[in-house]
Amino acid sequence: MADFLVEIHTEELPPKLLQCLASHFSQEIQSGLIKEKLSFTAAQYYATPRRLAVLVKKLSAQQPDIEIERKGPALAAAYDPQGKPTQACLGFARSCGVAPEALLTIKNKQGEWVGLRQSIPGKTVQELLPVLVTQAVAALPCPKRMRWGDNQVEFIRPVHSIILLYGKEIIPAEILGTSSDRKTRGHRFHSKGWTTILSPASYSTTLAKKYVLVDFNERKEKIRQQITQLVSESLGSQAHAMIEEELLDEVTGLVEWPVALCGSFDASFLAVPQEALISAMQDHQRYFPILDEHNQLLPYFITISNIESKNAKQVIIGNERVLRARLSDAAFFFMVDKKQKLANRVESLKNIIFQNKLGTLYDKSKRVAQLAATIAGYLGIDIQAAKHAGSLAKADLTTQLVSEFPELQGTAGYYYALHDGEPEIIAKAIKEHYFPRFSGDVLPTSSLSCALAIADRIDTLVGIFGIQEAPTGDKDPFGLRRAALGVLRIIIERKINLDIRELLQAAIQNYSIKLQNADTMKQVLQFIFDRLKPWYQEQGIATDVFSAVAALRITAPYDFHCRIQAVQAFQKLPEAQALSAANKRVSHILDKYTQEITAKIVDVALFEQEAEKILAEKLQELDRTIPLLAQSENYPSVLIQLATLREPVDIFFDKVMVMTDDKKCRENRLLLLKNLRRLFLYVADVALLQ
Repeated sequence: MADFLVEIHTEELPPKLLQCLASHFSQEIQSGLIKEKLSFTAAQYYATPRRLAVLVKKLSAQQPDIEIERKGPALAAAYDPQGKPTQACLGFARSCGVAPEALLTIKNKQGEWVGLRQSIPGKTVQELLPVLVTQAVAALPCPKRMRWGDNQVEFIRPVHSIILLYGKEIIPAEILGTSSDRKTRGHRFHSKGWTTILSPASYSTTLAKKYVLVDFNERKEKIRQQITQLVSESLGSQAHAMIEEELLDEVTGLVEWPVALCGSFDASFLAVPQEALISAMQDHQRYFPILDEHNQLLPYFITISNIESKNAKQVIIGNERVLRARLSDAAFFFMVDKKQKLANRVESLKNIIFQNKLGTLYDKSKRVAQLAATIAGYLGIDIQAAKHAGSLAKADLTTQLVSEFPELQGTAGYYYALHDGEPEIIAKAIKEHYFPRFSGDVLPTSSLSCALAIADRIDTLVGIFGIQEAPTGDKDPFGLRRAALGVLRIIIERKINLDIRELLQAAIQNYSIKLQNADTMKQVLQFIFDRLKPWYQEQGIATDVFSAVAALRITAPYDFHCRIQAVQAFQKLPEAQALSAANKRVSHILDKYTQEITAKIVDVALFEQEAEKILAEKLQELDRTIPLLAQSENYPSVLIQLATLREPVDIFFDKVMVMTDDKKCRENRLLLLKNLRRLFLYVADVALLQ
């Protein structure tokens, strides 16, 4: 057993994809080793801007030998009376590549046979690893591959060298048009020429001497530590850096030898909304902003250099100069945009196409405003405020600030609305109607913001489905899956009592054009609620609990959620299993009975067993309480009440034969079961619980 190292040394790799590529590379290598039955103790990936590598610890030198047994003709047919091999026996021996004398007699319960037992030696790593690495490289999730030189090889970036080492030996191979070796390069500026890797175990230490930290996670934590320490030393304990994990991952993918530097900018720029300044630093320059103890932006930033400069001050000055230009643009756009009110910008939305078949953003704003007003009516909030917020919601898309910093849509509108004298709640709704922007993002805070956020998403869903442009496969150019999940999260987590079907009807009516898709309502409703199942699975809700509630086709998400919570709790009760089984039995009996039941009410005079009477009285009692509890959405109490049916139901099925020959008694008992079934369907179809 020995360690194995594979490294692909390339031009600079996409930083946002780097960790994903490295992780997949390691997974593919490990899967291949397991498939080939090559044992190993551990595997670790390495990744820098110019290399992907995997180190496998204590990899076995070859596959285990395989023992095979081949069965030939029956013993009676293999030899003639004189004991000589028959043609069948000779043919079998030839197919095995041995003489007839090498064949064995195999006995089992079915009889005796001639056969052969062979041991096939396993293949060595020298044979297997080149193929395995080639397959792993081909399976990497590269969105775009490129060619270089005069060959037809394709990879995400041009390849300079390949290392394939097993122990201290090179495994000969050609991968991505490059012959394997033990040489790689160190840091682009701090190291010159080729570096020799003597063994897999020495890989990281050898490159560390060449100013390359190959371990992605180690490099990431070093950057975090450098930032924290530098801020503390430069600005004191009251300041802290704004370190977003996504940006930290990207910066880690940009450098091989990180060096944190602290720069500053003119404090006069703080008059610009801090979101714009932060966006300029993070999204455009890959800098880390610095905040005070109140999370207000300070005129400082941290940049991560890829070199240890002898004149760090000049590096800082260069970064400050670049940032100053970017912030000057933001300040200029902010000043110019404020000269025109948001309300006066609404007309300009007529020049921006939302979707060719659905008109302009002006048309969309009018529809969203109307739908937001409708939702406000349901929620009992100011309808005119909702309509006004809806009309202004997209106006900031015409500003120069958003044109230069698209990520500030909504945020820019918030500041411009406040500057125009709009109420805080209107400005906040403009900003928050884009929330949540991604999975796990924050939700709108006010009812008005929620109404506007829901209206915007519902209008988009209806419009895109209406022109038959629904998402297919992994393609979702309009972000409809995200929009649908956003609607569900807002309604459920903000405990808003809204019916999706009613919202879709209102949204469809708001379209001045006739939508091509006649099934828009049905398809959008199904599409939205299809997002719920995986969402609940992530929260640990069992599939049968979801199915039990989904069977009632509830179209109000928060009501759906309340039922889910109640059924989840009910399932833990000791009565739950017996009642679920009883419901299955009741459903089966009722579904199987295809004749028309002429009787309309349960007739107590037809009871022949005490068990019928007990069940009927219990059902009458619950018929008085359960509808009221369900109407007030007190579903846990409904299910607790239903749990009291366990004993009378068990006794009923023990003592009473439902499908009796007497038609009147049979129908009377079936009506009793129908009443039982109806009560259980007040919350969920309990029969579907496992």
